[in-house]
Amino acid sequence: MSKIAFLILDFQNDQCHEDGVFFKNGLFSKNIPKIYPNICKVANFCKENKLPIIAMQLTILENSLGNALGLGIHKTIRPFLEKEGLRFGSWGHDLVDGLPKVDFNIKRFTISSFYQTELERHLNALDIDEIVLCGFTTNGIVETTAREAVGRNYLVTTLTDCTASYSDALHESSLSNLSSFGKILTSEKWIENYKNLKE
Repeated sequence: MSKIAFLILDFQNDQCHEDGVFFKNGLFSKNIPKIYPNICKVANFCKENKLPIIAMQLTILENSLGNALGLGIHKTIRPFLEKEGLRFGSWGHDLVDGLPKVDFNIKRFTISSFYQTELERHLNALDIDEIVLCGFTTNGIVETTAREAVGRNYLVTTLTDCTASYSDALHESSLSNLSSFGKILTSEKWIENYKNLKE
């Protein structure tokens, strides 16, 4: 049986809460409230079964004046981050209020979960060979992480009802891509499969 880790990707207040910076700048998905209880359900199941939970959190570095450093592509696609949002130690950087406590919080600074982060070190230390993905957005950090993970020989499962994008079309298109190199399952089906494997 594979050693599994559950990854929660960018499910942070600034990106996913109505009081967050992204919402203030016109970016919000109607599906975030729908996937929230499913993510909580899977996280609690993982805790019950002693499966590690790792949260990746997009983090914006800043100078002493509060201005962003090293924004890279985010300077073009999310210019408001130059002034505010996703600063380490802030409410907006935290995981969405009410999520079960995770085992490891890892900061990321680019569009990658692996590049210049501690993710692979944690996965290796935990002897993980399969990751289960949830988070926001499906076509962004979720698909990117899945592709990077497969390239490092990890097995990947994406939970269809624990991921969302800014549009249903983007979400569905990304799930189609993800199905070509990993599993896509509902949270209920994944839990059922895991229980069956343990019997």
